[in-house]
Amino acid sequence: MQLLSHFLELRASFAHDIEHEPQPITLEELSERMYCTTRNVKILLKKMMEQDWISWKPGRGRGNVSELTFLVSAEDMVSQQAMELAAQGDYRGTIELIHQLGRGESLQDSFVDWLFSYFGYRAVVQAECSRDTLRFPVYKWLVSLDPAFSFFAFDTHLMNQIFDTLVLYNPGTMVAEPHLAHYWEKSEDGLHYTFYLRKGVLFHHGREMTANDVYYSLSRVKELGAKACQGWMTESIENMRVLNRSAIAIELKQPNELFLQQLAHTSLAIVPEEICRDNENIFGRMPIGTGPFKLERNDDYICKLRAFDGYFGVRPHLDQLEIWLLPHELSEVGPSWDMVQVLCDHTNSRKPAGAVGKDAEWHQIEQSILGCSLLTFNEGKMGPQRHLNFRKAIDLVIDRERMIEQLGGFREAPASSFLPTMNLKRTSAEYRTDVEEAKRLLEEMGYNGEPIQMYIYSNNSEDAQWIGAQCAKAGIRIELTTRGMGEMMQLNTIHEADLIFYHICLESEYDLHIIQTLKQCNSYVRAHLSPERMGWIDAEIDRILTIASRDERIKRLHEVVEVLQEEKTFLFVLHRSQQTTYHDSIKGVCINDLGWVDFRKIWFTPST
Repeated sequence: MQLLSHFLELRASFAHDIEHEPQPITLEELSERMYCTTRNVKILLKKMMEQDWISWKPGRGRGNVSELTFLVSAEDMVSQQAMELAAQGDYRGTIELIHQLGRGESLQDSFVDWLFSYFGYRAVVQAECSRDTLRFPVYKWLVSLDPAFSFFAFDTHLMNQIFDTLVLYNPGTMVAEPHLAHYWEKSEDGLHYTFYLRKGVLFHHGREMTANDVYYSLSRVKELGAKACQGWMTESIENMRVLNRSAIAIELKQPNELFLQQLAHTSLAIVPEEICRDNENIFGRMPIGTGPFKLERNDDYICKLRAFDGYFGVRPHLDQLEIWLLPHELSEVGPSWDMVQVLCDHTNSRKPAGAVGKDAEWHQIEQSILGCSLLTFNEGKMGPQRHLNFRKAIDLVIDRERMIEQLGGFREAPASSFLPTMNLKRTSAEYRTDVEEAKRLLEEMGYNGEPIQMYIYSNNSEDAQWIGAQCAKAGIRIELTTRGMGEMMQLNTIHEADLIFYHICLESEYDLHIIQTLKQCNSYVRAHLSPERMGWIDAEIDRILTIASRDERIKRLHEVVEVLQEEKTFLFVLHRSQQTTYHDSIKGVCINDLGWVDFRKIWFTPST
């Protein structure tokens, strides 16, 4: 492996496509390129010649030009070595090599085909036992699996496999259902709850869950406050008291009609007190819960979960789940339709090759994603974005219909609300575009072309570049800055940006998740509000939480959002759809609100 690293480093210092063409070079130049002495260069060259990777013709005398010829390409070497490591079961070594090459588009087609053949369902034999395993690739990695810091959709989806909450919320019936708590009581004034816990529920490390863990989990989020993504969900809790090992009483400051829904949220999942308290710095990487899957491995490249045989509910049909992080470049070259048995495409830019129509054994589900893309304006930072004219001007230059037409992919419809089903504008004529009016508004406010910093995620770059080009037509200079996922959770990063463009995923509990968008401390919508507007929203939401009627709560929330829309504090841009391709041998495929397959429910029929 070390010799291969030296070879790849050496090959990267030369131009492309020079295999079998002698390259004039001196030992001294090679020493500089390989960061070692000329003596060590000679040793390394000899070893590479023994492997038939290179040929070397030394020049006569010190400082004379020699000839180096590469006999194999870096891509060939990586492909061959990666295949050998995978055959030995060293999947981490395989992925490290792929990342080391760093140019997914340069990998030979046969290697890409081979790599993606490793994904999908397979029965893995371990210790004379066959385990149903699903292995699939992702192109952006986990940030944290600690429920207190649930922020990204994929992270949250995996948390839901690892942890459980006190209750579950059924969006179909719109009522809370028993889960870790098998029963609860609520006082007539809505201020006092008593929860009775199931006995014998085990954490993954073998200890029984008790009311002390519930007390700790909720207290921890409350104490973290603004540091926890959903710390606001515990604001209504006045006091908690452990009654015994399987009962806990919770007192609220004021009635909260969404309290049970909040307890069903991933952020308030129950964690083991001693493990989380004593290992808080690493709990987000190697968490322990009571859920249907337990985490066995989570490093830089591979996340592995195994079904928890001691689960108090229904054990998953799937035995193992492996997630591999691949270089982003590989998302553009694979997989083809027949290589991965369950494939969810969450990218903006392209649709995977369609399986339906090619083979009756393949199925596709295409559905609208709950949520939309948003553009926020930082009203807490000095700059043109604080002026209403500027925000109106940007809204006027974004032709959403044309954006969909030109960029295509899974961009589905212009957005005028958080959910596709609640769009306030129904026809394209209602989405007004007027570049000349935008210019007039900018001139009226005295905008002189100052650069505006727009922060984005890498997977939103195509949309953001398109918006930037439209803004330029009105004289608005947008400078795009791509930030990492971990950075984009931090308030200091959020406050640096003039604008943030991103896609927000919501779940079925519409009222809770709109409130979440307005209350979550590091929500871009909230973090970019003025202090005055933030205080007004908090007061409005306090009142909304006391309303028993869901319809009335949603009506009041719409009124709040409408005020924000009149002020253009943020813009709705587009709704997206998502396509899931799966083989007929996979049963129980169900796509949740976050756009992912529920791993607890899928199972496989034997191949014939």
